[in-house]
Amino acid sequence: MGSKAKDNPISILVTAGGTIEDIDTVRGISNHASGRLGSLIADKFSQSGANVTFLCGENSLRPKRKPHELIIIRNTDQLASSLEKLLRKTSFDCVIHSMAVSDFTPHTVMGVDDLAGCIEKELSGEDLCRDKIAQAVCAAISKSAQQPSEKKISSKSSHLMLILKQTSKAIGMIKALQPNTLLVGFKLLSGTDKPTLMAAGQNLMEQNGCDLVLANDINEISGENHKAILLDGGGIICWADTKPEIAEMIFNQVTERLRRAK
Repeated sequence: MGSKAKDNPISILVTAGGTIEDIDTVRGISNHASGRLGSLIADKFSQSGANVTFLCGENSLRPKRKPHELIIIRNTDQLASSLEKLLRKTSFDCVIHSMAVSDFTPHTVMGVDDLAGCIEKELSGEDLCRDKIAQAVCAAISKSAQQPSEKKISSKSSHLMLILKQTSKAIGMIKALQPNTLLVGFKLLSGTDKPTLMAAGQNLMEQNGCDLVLANDINEISGENHKAILLDGGGIICWADTKPEIAEMIFNQVTERLRRAK
């Protein structure tokens, strides 16, 4: 990219690492994402002269090269808020969304005895059936459960029920706010076959307007060894066996597509 990249550098947003969803003030739900791959991708683009914004989770590895801008978030709500602000503030040539975002976040926490007592009240004088029981459970959860994060949950209870709810998909706002950006999505499955993995990647692409999707299986990831396939609308375009190879692969595909788009 040479001097032209320095005079008019491309703008890249890379998300990396994982989110932490708080159960209470000292406990949370997270995942095993280290941010290693995202940091390698960010370094690859920084090395070429691109302006890289790195948005990552608290425990994520950071790029070796200092990014143009570094934003650190904790949970999915903060991710959505930070991502929206960035997309409204800066026009990105490409967004590489490698962050492992929690699919669920704590909704309510309650003891078994509390739940049983609420259900008993809800079902008082009722004929028992599956629908009635389901309605009673939902009513009990909404009426008596304490909200997560308000205080440290006591460790005295022998059993504790944690109710989760789905989080919103932050990737969906990227093309909505910047329809012309080149979007690279990531799809991770566990213990699946290649056709299923490809179908899941294509589905992510169609639902969120991704231009490229990196599809991988957790069983094929160990340290720097990381088997993955890169898809576009026509299917597999290339594949890699290690994290550095994936970073190189994404860099090459993105830069070539941005070059052709000019």
